[in-house]
Amino acid sequence: MMEFKRSVNGNTIYNNTYPDNFEGSNIVDEFLVDYKNDNASIEIKEKWFKWIHMSLIKIETDLQQDFLFESSRPLVGFLFCLSGVIGYNFNTQQDNFSSINKNEQNINLGCIDKIAFRATEQTKLLYIQFTESYFRKAAATEPLSLQSQRFQQPVKPETSLILQHIINCKHEEKAKRLFLEARILDLMIIYLNQNQEQQSITFKQEDINKIMLAKQLVEHDLQRPNSLIELSRKAGINDYKLKKGFKELTGHTVFGYLYKIRMEKAHYFLSKEKKSVNEVAFLVGYKNAQHFIAAFKKKYHILPGSLNKN
Repeated sequence: MMEFKRSVNGNTIYNNTYPDNFEGSNIVDEFLVDYKNDNASIEIKEKWFKWIHMSLIKIETDLQQDFLFESSRPLVGFLFCLSGVIGYNFNTQQDNFSSINKNEQNINLGCIDKIAFRATEQTKLLYIQFTESYFRKAAATEPLSLQSQRFQQPVKPETSLILQHIINCKHEEKAKRLFLEARILDLMIIYLNQNQEQQSITFKQEDINKIMLAKQLVEHDLQRPNSLIELSRKAGINDYKLKKGFKELTGHTVFGYLYKIRMEKAHYFLSKEKKSVNEVAFLVGYKNAQHFIAAFKKKYHILPGSLNKN
């Protein structure tokens, strides 16, 4: 048997037990959890059948909330952000969260038994998990060999359409099972094609670690960002490898990622902490508030001052 545990800020929401291969008593088993506390609400719709488990997660919160998903066995997972923005980390080994935005995906999480989410706003996620044996058979590759290759990329239009088909499936009984598995195999095909493209440029584990260090430096140095040369020197990797590898692993250029993080932080400071536009511009590294206002409007199509009003 396999056990799933879901908790919010250290408080357990529920425990569920499943057969080892998710083959339940029905053709497609389903479970709904609706949890609320003083500052947040979370809705989790689960579906599972042989080899596959899916969680559609809707989070609404005004304050930072940490959600921990644990399973008693390591599973392969595909994570898709459908709306909002959320932080996530694997196996909760450190308090270092990567962020994923609307219409972004982590196309392979490797084999993990814990994933932590950190939410500060309304967010919707789809998290699909596979048993190791199913992934190995369907993808004809070993999930453990992909554990370190956590590629985060924008969701392509064809992927977005498949996700909507999965979420809005209207079939029943056997047709439902066949339809869902067919769509999930479509996702697997897209994943394999993307992975094959990414393997045209290979990186040693040591290089991947250095690129991820550079990513952390970008996240932590918003006010005084490093040049590409400075970043490569601090991370201990040449600037060509950093430039190519950063794009491959995050889906963004170094400075595209800096812009993304700056705007996410700015949105939080304005909407949640109600800081002034000038203060937020300074906090995210803009010396000129007008340049910040223009960048923010380009990203969110609204003026930043409209968010910090009560």
